[in-house]
Amino acid sequence: MNDHDEDEMTPDLRRALQSLPREQEPSRLLEERTVRALRERGMITAHRPGGSIRRIPRAWLGGAVAAGFALFATGLAAGQWMGARAATEAVQTAQVQSAPQAALAVQETGTAYVQAMARFAELSDSAAAPQTAQGREVAVRMMRAAAEELLRIAPDDPLAAAVLATFQRADSAAAQPRPGEKQRVVWF
Repeated sequence: MNDHDEDEMTPDLRRALQSLPREQEPSRLLEERTVRALRERGMITAHRPGGSIRRIPRAWLGGAVAAGFALFATGLAAGQWMGARAATEAVQTAQVQSAPQAALAVQETGTAYVQAMARFAELSDSAAAPQTAQGREVAVRMMRAAAEELLRIAPDDPLAAAVLATFQRADSAAAQPRPGEKQRVVWF
């Protein structure tokens, strides 16, 4: 209002206007209609009892759990791969770096093998037959593996070739039936 409008008011109208409250609380019905209209337009969301915590849809919750498991499994796999790689690198670093070191390692390992065989021979007299047979089998396999490696390194070595030929003859003899032993045949 401006001064011009106030001059045209009667004193009774002026008193009635001044007696009106300056602020008025809107009715509950007006507030509910306004909130409903804003919700319908998507401008506000529904108030949930128990605070302002929003519920997570079950599909999202399931996806979050699956993503957590996937992340855990990926981390586990990556950790194992890195651990295996570190172990491989450590073994490679510890392995022999030169020919003289390799020769020394062969000498030390051979000496340990011969000492173990001597100790086994001493104990085989008092050991039970199954342990003796098992120890003998392991010793023969180690000797054969060593002869194969030696032949791979030095293909013309006559001693390694003779040892392997002896093993092959023994394998052939073991594969053939002994006299008086029945041969078993499996038909398919």
